[in-house]
Amino acid sequence: MLNLIFFGGLDGIGKNMMAFESDDEIVVLDVGIMFPDIDMYGIDKVIPDFSYLIEKKDKIKCILISHGHEDHIGAIAYFLEHINVPIYGTKLSLGLIEHKLKEKGRRDYQLETINENSIVEFDFFKMSFLRVSHSIPDGVMTIIDTPKGKIVHSGDFKIDYTPVDGKVVDLNRIAEIGQDGVLLFLSDSTNAGRKGHTRSESNVGESFDRVFKGIKGRLLVTTFSSNIHRIQQAITTAKNYGRKICFAGLSMENTSKIAKRLGYLDFDNDDVFFIGDVDKYADNEVLILTTGSQGEPLAALSRIANDSYRLFQIKTGDTVIMSALPIPGNEKTVYSTIDKLGRKGIKVIYEEASKMHVSGHAHQEELKLFLMLLKPQFFIPVHGEFRHLSAHAKLAEDLGIVDDILIAENGDVISISSDGIKTVNQLELHSTYIDSNDMRLEDESLIEERQNMANDGVVAITFPIDPKGNLKGDLNVVSKGVTTCPEEFMNGLKASIVDQYHHVLSKNDMSHDVLAAKLEDMVKKYMTKRIGKRPAVIPLIIKS
Repeated sequence: MLNLIFFGGLDGIGKNMMAFESDDEIVVLDVGIMFPDIDMYGIDKVIPDFSYLIEKKDKIKCILISHGHEDHIGAIAYFLEHINVPIYGTKLSLGLIEHKLKEKGRRDYQLETINENSIVEFDFFKMSFLRVSHSIPDGVMTIIDTPKGKIVHSGDFKIDYTPVDGKVVDLNRIAEIGQDGVLLFLSDSTNAGRKGHTRSESNVGESFDRVFKGIKGRLLVTTFSSNIHRIQQAITTAKNYGRKICFAGLSMENTSKIAKRLGYLDFDNDDVFFIGDVDKYADNEVLILTTGSQGEPLAALSRIANDSYRLFQIKTGDTVIMSALPIPGNEKTVYSTIDKLGRKGIKVIYEEASKMHVSGHAHQEELKLFLMLLKPQFFIPVHGEFRHLSAHAKLAEDLGIVDDILIAENGDVISISSDGIKTVNQLELHSTYIDSNDMRLEDESLIEERQNMANDGVVAITFPIDPKGNLKGDLNVVSKGVTTCPEEFMNGLKASIVDQYHHVLSKNDMSHDVLAAKLEDMVKKYMTKRIGKRPAVIPLIIKS
């Protein structure tokens, strides 16, 4: 048996996780989170459903990590609560993971560092790795040799011929892998709809130089804290123009410390100042690297825009560079932050035409090059929404070099053999929702209930009855967030409840829960019929 199981990564950008399973062994690749949609009220992150693997934990040999982004490593601490196995990743990826595990209070973990020369071998699976370029250093392609054939997973990648760290992807080795024969290729699909090539990360450094030299006031640059090469280019350019550096935002501070300790960032401690000391420096001596490129409400830039950042006040003459594009779904919050800054007289450089950002994901020509070099027998596009996956599948089909292409879904169990790839089972997956206090909601109906309350409001009913089940006194109805209802409407609702209770519901043998459910259904139907809303209903039955 050789099966591939998808636990995430195929219904959006996030929650990337898959497993390769033989009769006696399972190897897991990535254990990531997904950031919440705008209507997941009170939720901080979403983690995959591990239940299938928990049932088979004795078979699991290890976790392989493709790179250190949250959507690939963010759920590892939760996974280790159930299944504690060695984690193999590159130096930076493991540095970020270790920080997360220590934050969670975990000490019982095993981290194994890999590079492009490493081999991880078990009875059925033998893994090797190849460095790829991405928007975080130390990303790898994973090559899995099995008795059935060779499987290649691209990881998140782009082909950057002039990378900031000088480490160019080894296309010759990729071609050699293809010549040896590839049974199955799984490849990043994020930019499968974009023609041409992805621009080099070094282009952003050129844009920084062009803009920095013309600005006399204080500079703020916001980008993803994991974009180490972007941060390094901002630091290098700032030093060239006599600016000192400050890190604002917890993730920016933590990631920068880890990256400097591990040798991925180069700056002197004397170049860095504490943000509370910003007024000690002339405006043209200041660069603040900050979180908040996606308009996150609690990120440093959002708090600065709202005048709620205690240690720093923005002022006219400051310039903010948004060195990231909004992730789909974040546009509203990003542009809201930009508008708030603009109203304060702050110059904000954010449009794509400003060339302050390049993608970390391959465009069509790079995707086609990998396919042509590897010449896989079978192909499964991964990492993206359905439109990304289908666009990538079409690219592979047009090349005419792949025998079979499969567009998979989360939960798919796919059988792999030299005869073909086919879905043999579909797991029923239930994600876990994590709030800001690390509380876990495993019932998806709770998310639906929150959405319902936000859209249609809440109605609470106090329903007094005596031991015999007779109404005792007046029932009270209170509504919050519901379309303003005249007094006669609420009186009509009360009368309807009383009438139906007397004729239908007043049975001595009716349990508390059944009565509450029937009252809830009754009120929802009444509200839907009268005002077209179906609010959340809270029945409070008081027996006296």
